[in-house]
Amino acid sequence: MSEWSLHTAGTAQGESRPSSLREMIAGAPETPGVYRMYGQLGVLLYVGKAKSLRQRLKSYLDSAHAGIKTRKMLEQVTAIDFTVTPSEVDAFLLESNLIKHARPRYNIVLRDDKSYPYIRVADTLGFPRLVFHRGRQPIGGRLFGPYPDAGTVRKTLVDLQKLFHLRNCTDLFFRNRKRPCLQYQIGRCSAPCVGRIGETDYQHDFNDAVEVLEGRSRTLLDHLYARMEDSAETLDYERASAFRDLIARMRQTREQDAIVMEAGDFDTVLVEIRKSVYGVGVTRIRDGKNLGTWCFFPVVEGPIEARDLLTGFLMQFYDGEVPDRILVEMALEPDENQLLEEVLGKRSGHRVQLGLPKTHAAHLWTDMTRQNLKLALDRRAAGHILIQERFQALSERLETGEPIHRIVGFDVSHTLGEETVASCVVFDPSGPVKTDYRRFVIRARTGGDDYAALDEALHRYFTRLVRESGPWPDVLLIDGGTGQLRIAEQCLAGLGAPDLTVLAMAKGPERRVGAERILRQGGEHEELWEPHDPAFHLLQQVRDESHRFAIQGHRLRRRMKGVRSSLADIPGLGPKRRGLLLAAFGGLAGLKAATEIEIAKVPGIGGSLAHRIFLHFHAGAQS
Repeated sequence: MSEWSLHTAGTAQGESRPSSLREMIAGAPETPGVYRMYGQLGVLLYVGKAKSLRQRLKSYLDSAHAGIKTRKMLEQVTAIDFTVTPSEVDAFLLESNLIKHARPRYNIVLRDDKSYPYIRVADTLGFPRLVFHRGRQPIGGRLFGPYPDAGTVRKTLVDLQKLFHLRNCTDLFFRNRKRPCLQYQIGRCSAPCVGRIGETDYQHDFNDAVEVLEGRSRTLLDHLYARMEDSAETLDYERASAFRDLIARMRQTREQDAIVMEAGDFDTVLVEIRKSVYGVGVTRIRDGKNLGTWCFFPVVEGPIEARDLLTGFLMQFYDGEVPDRILVEMALEPDENQLLEEVLGKRSGHRVQLGLPKTHAAHLWTDMTRQNLKLALDRRAAGHILIQERFQALSERLETGEPIHRIVGFDVSHTLGEETVASCVVFDPSGPVKTDYRRFVIRARTGGDDYAALDEALHRYFTRLVRESGPWPDVLLIDGGTGQLRIAEQCLAGLGAPDLTVLAMAKGPERRVGAERILRQGGEHEELWEPHDPAFHLLQQVRDESHRFAIQGHRLRRRMKGVRSSLADIPGLGPKRRGLLLAAFGGLAGLKAATEIEIAKVPGIGGSLAHRIFLHFHAGAQS
């Protein structure tokens, strides 16, 4: 690939935007590639692909025929650069990677209020296990999901543990076992840690569990029948009866939750746009079994066509595991359809068909996806429209002249000056942006000085924001009174930061909810807003969330301090060994319940130290 960069310092006085754009795209080649548009301070605004970079970029010169979103974006463009690729397929792949990595404002960004939970394969020590995993960080191991909620993941893990007796312990716990644990005694683990099952047999059980996650229950039942017959032929009747019971449980589970209409592996993907809420529904069918419908709500800046939403979603969602067929409700252009099939096939290593549902069963799956998506959109739209109305009301109340796009809220929590934690929460018109939340463990010894703690947190947050040219807020809300407000304004003035509206929300008489005072401009103007004002509700929501997030962080620090203090009194037990002990026994409760011999087996803990640790917790009982 070749890198090209075209930059401009901005539009000169008296020069029109098309002329400036014309200069920026003058050197674009007639080759496939990806282009990137930047705004002030080098903020990435948009990433796009093109079969011909020159022709695609020239289309932006005719902004009269562009949509609202495109015109708004072009007004902010100060620089364009692009990357030439060998083919259009490579451009498609590069565009997808850049969008997921940089999350440009004017692209479709697959993001929700939370990261979806997954089941991850942790393949270590020759005896792999299945673990809960949230997000999709590249930490190794195969991922199954996403699942709709954490409860579904945990229930699935428990069911698989009951069916196949897989281990769920950590590697450190596994290595230090000399006798089976409670999980073996209650019939949920085959105790590979102490050799009660061989590596080959365990791997067979694990592979069967993976087939369940893949939705291949019919294939799995045939495999279990074969293993049962093999055990019977070798006169291992105990193991054969275990397979018989497992088959019976699998049949029962399959009858309870399987809907079998059409064999094969495929997904149905539907999109729906309702006002400013964008929804995508995905139903997964594996081996003819419905594995459920997942609804996603991509973040889109400005109007967008349904087909563009669909193609953008497909490129970001299917990153590794891709089914043989993907059914969509709207027909794409033949060239675009073929390009998507080629890109997804290249990612997955097998042929992928993308097309409309044709069979009766496929239409039934599509209808099911549509019903689930509409229900999810109804719930989503109600909350989404409500918070948008609140943002608009706040803009009007503050008379900003421009719409408010981003609010950050700060709060400080401590107990008598100990373990002080400051929180920062972020809201935009789609709701809380939890990926941008931050906590600050206050480093200075403030001794309960909320002003000093707030000043440190604000300096750390806004210094990094200036350094990294991060998204700048329109409103800063402080939970506090006049003193906190002046601290915030002094901090911003000292950093030379761009102007933004700074508010403080002070408690009302007797801390009564709804009677809070809104302070502006150094506390010189105190306002009492109506309790039913949508703008007031928005500030309360941000304040309450920052308060919750700060208290949660403070309580976590306090609990950890209690654990550290309890172990710090033991001579010879430093921070590293304390960490090993807590990891080996799963916390302080597990360590207290351990025997002296079990403690001594932890790496780095000798017999004499184990004796001191045991006496520390049990001296009263022994005497």
